[in-house]
Amino acid sequence: MEHEIIAFLNQLATVQEKILSVLKKKQTLLVKPDKESLSLITAEEERTLILLQQSLDHREKILESAQKQGHNVDSIQMLCEQIFPKPSEWRMLVNAANNRNRQIRYLALANWTVSQKSLIHLTQILEIIETRGQGKTTYKPQKGKENHSSGGGFVDRVA
Repeated sequence: MEHEIIAFLNQLATVQEKILSVLKKKQTLLVKPDKESLSLITAEEERTLILLQQSLDHREKILESAQKQGHNVDSIQMLCEQIFPKPSEWRMLVNAANNRNRQIRYLALANWTVSQKSLIHLTQILEIIETRGQGKTTYKPQKGKENHSSGGGFVDRVA
């Protein structure tokens, strides 16, 4: 079982590196939009998700096998703590996997944020088109101040 766990952790590292690579490419494409490249990255994301699912299935098989052997565990890290006599190679592999997982979450959040900003920008453009640039403010100006158009009407009506 020890060799199977180490093999799984190495497989997980490969999948995580692939995910990081895809997320970094996607981030670049989101900043400098290229419709064709974005569609290609989608296919790459789908292939990477298949690899990740295979890795998760492998993890479940290892944990089920360990439970059949009498280990009461619900994570690979807990299993490693019970099986391996001293923290050695597995500890480094688990820590590296955790670090890559944090990087994946960070990049995914950054990509999501860029996408949301693009959607907000698109909404603003649609509002300008709808109001022909002559939209009324969505707030009441203070007395004595000029009434500047700031938009917001389209978004306010939809919300």
